[in-house]
Amino acid sequence: DPLIASCFEWAGAQYAKMLCGVLARYRKERGVDFREKDEFVDVVCMGKVFASWNLLQQGFSKQVASQSAVKKVRLYKLLASGALGAARIGNPKLELDFEKNVALFCKVENGVMVENGMLTN
Repeated sequence: DPLIASCFEWAGAQYAKMLCGVLARYRKERGVDFREKDEFVDVVCMGKVFASWNLLQQGFSKQVASQSAVKKVRLYKLLASGALGAARIGNPKLELDFEKNVALFCKVENGVMVENGMLTN
């Protein structure tokens, strides 16, 4: 259904706008400018909405391409409890094995989806 597809594309664009807003705030507060770095911004995604990533991805990548907050983004699915993130925020010295607790499902470089995977429960 084209109407539903456009709703999901819009939702993907909104997610990208939110991400860019967070990065702009981070840049302002911490002085880190991801636009000038040739590094990936790693984002851990939680929630059932990402089970529909195949419907969200087009709007997300178009929005990332149209803005300048970040050039490279990697999206990860959290494989462990969300409590790990809360514990890490509470104790910045807590060492966590990032690679063990996440799975890469999307990589965008300069607005182009270079790696895309389907999320499953």
